[in-house]
Amino acid sequence: MTDASALAPFHLDEHSESDGSHCLYLFDGDMEQVADVFEEHNAECHGHGWEGLAQSLAHSQMPENGDKLRFFGSEAGTFVVTSPDLEALTELAVLLHSAFHNRERLSEYILTAAPRFLPR
Repeated sequence: MTDASALAPFHLDEHSESDGSHCLYLFDGDMEQVADVFEEHNAECHGHGWEGLAQSLAHSQMPENGDKLRFFGSEAGTFVVTSPDLEALTELAVLLHSAFHNRERLSEYILTAAPRFLPR
C-alpha cells in the first residue's frame, strides 16, 4: 500500500473498482497551485491539460506500462486516470508528483510533451 501523503496532492485510490481498476486523481484546487506554469507555455492548465501531460509522459517515460493506463473522464476541475495495473498507475503518480513539486521539471515536461497529447 502506498502512503497517500507521499503522492500529495495526487490521490491514488488503491481499492479496486467493480471493473478491477484503480484511480489516480488531481482536483482543481490543487491544479491552481501550478496553473501559471502551464499558462506560461500556452498549455491548458486544468484536468484536460494534466491528462495530456500524463499521456505524453506515459508514452515517453514509461513505454512498457503506458498502454496499461486508461485516460478518459478528466474534466476541467478533475484529472483522472485509471488502470487495472496498480504498479503502472503508481509509476505515473510518482512522475506527476515530482513534476508538481518542481516547477522547472514541470516546465520541461510541458515543453517536451507531444503536441498530440498536450497542444500548445
